[in-house]
Amino acid sequence: MSGTLRLTALAAGLFTTSYSGVAWVMAGTPLPSTIAVSPERPTQVAALPVLPVALPQLPLPPVQATPVALPRGDGDPHRDQLRVLALQASTAYVRSPCDAVAKVAMVEAVSDYAKAWADMMNCGPDGCDYKKINVTAATFSTPLDIELRDTIGAAFDKRGIAIDDFPTSLRINVAMLVRGRGAPATACPDAAGLRLPQD
Repeated sequence: MSGTLRLTALAAGLFTTSYSGVAWVMAGTPLPSTIAVSPERPTQVAALPVLPVALPQLPLPPVQATPVALPRGDGDPHRDQLRVLALQASTAYVRSPCDAVAKVAMVEAVSDYAKAWADMMNCGPDGCDYKKINVTAATFSTPLDIELRDTIGAAFDKRGIAIDDFPTSLRINVAMLVRGRGAPATACPDAAGLRLPQD
């Protein structure tokens, strides 16, 4: 019985303390003042002596800009350069959609990237070799490729760019990169005639 009584008393004490603490915080955490201050008699505070202290002047280390690390590619210098250029151009278009220069740069860079992908698959009139498709899919599935595809999709979501802006021979490859993102292109103001020459 005494255990139950102790537990009840402890619970009541904790409740009271918790309630008081919350009420104190809700009131703006006022602190009790032991010195009565009146407007007629200002409070004087004794000034502490200030001792001169000479701190040694240490030279500051030079500030170096830390480059933002890109995700990893597959290590092939040519393909990694195509990935980076396409990522930069797509990012520029996402940041300034309907900009004519950004659109042309994105279409060119993504076309080069899609062409490298198509060249590696080496599909002919008789179709594609599934082994080459698997090798190509693995090669173009690096973290940098995944970020690039997301950025290309984000650019298509901004509108003003469409599959029809790309060369005819690469449209199916670009469509695979976009993976259904975006809607039919909503024309940007003054966007007429910015398509690359078609194959």
